[in-house]
Amino acid sequence: MGLISSFDTRSVAKSDRIDFWEERCSSSVVGLTCSTTEENGFEAKFDHYDFGSFSAFDIAGRPHVICRSSEMVRRDQKDSVFFTIIMKGNVFVNRRDRIDLLNTGDIVLYDTTTPYMHGFPTEARQVLFDVPGGEFRKRFPEWDLRDALKIDGNKGTGIAIGRAMRNTFSKVRARKYLAPEPMLINNIWSALEMVHDHVFGSSEISSYHFGIIQRVRTLIRSRIDDPNLDTETVSVEIGMSSRQLNRILAVQSLTVRKLIQNERLDRAHRVISGASGGERFTLTELAYNCGYSCPSHFSKSFRRRFGVAPSEMRVAAQDAENAT
Repeated sequence: MGLISSFDTRSVAKSDRIDFWEERCSSSVVGLTCSTTEENGFEAKFDHYDFGSFSAFDIAGRPHVICRSSEMVRRDQKDSVFFTIIMKGNVFVNRRDRIDLLNTGDIVLYDTTTPYMHGFPTEARQVLFDVPGGEFRKRFPEWDLRDALKIDGNKGTGIAIGRAMRNTFSKVRARKYLAPEPMLINNIWSALEMVHDHVFGSSEISSYHFGIIQRVRTLIRSRIDDPNLDTETVSVEIGMSSRQLNRILAVQSLTVRKLIQNERLDRAHRVISGASGGERFTLTELAYNCGYSCPSHFSKSFRRRFGVAPSEMRVAAQDAENAT
């Protein structure tokens, strides 16, 4: 856990650096090929931080191009979503015949199951959060990332999203030799929810309001096991009246109560599907843990959110487990 590896091409002979980089990237990040025009030898390095459920990479290098070809996608079947912020320099992303140009502060989101080419024409640095593709699709089932998503990190909602990513990574580095803090994982999911709201919701919301929404989500996640968690508790912690806070959330058709309910239902979904690390509860216990006094009401709410009853999902999860 924490910082588990660091690699620097300058530790090997110039003639071996490309092979070294491809090998290290393939074993730690993703399978790819690399090329450069640097006459003095390719210089690049990365630090790999293990969160337990996913990883973070701090990658810096001199000008180069990397390619994840269709052949590489078939050979190295990694299923991840890369959530990346450009910390320094300029980058281009060529994916599905579309080129996106990114500058310092910009954000890009894409999956690893579609071929792509990235170019770094100048000395550059990026921080990349490696999110499991299966978990991402469970949380955001309608989100198609075959096309890369670029967000301008220097204006509007991109400022809040970029700030959240940088703040989280600063905490990652500060804890590099300690066990990962679950709240850091929650922070990344909150930042991804901000991106989701930016894409599927109102693009006119201010960075200030996005920041408030992220704080509310992060707080709810940190207190989700508290049976007394309610709108008033969250409002006091955030430092706003419940009316003012709900007015901010209303631009995304949300309320504090709805966010609490959604987070508890999402947790129940992870438990039932077996993605929560082995937690086992009866459906009645899950209903009570989610703040429902009536299991049938819990079942109806679960079906509305996920399109399937919790009992049906449990049977499907058990069948899948028995099949393996």
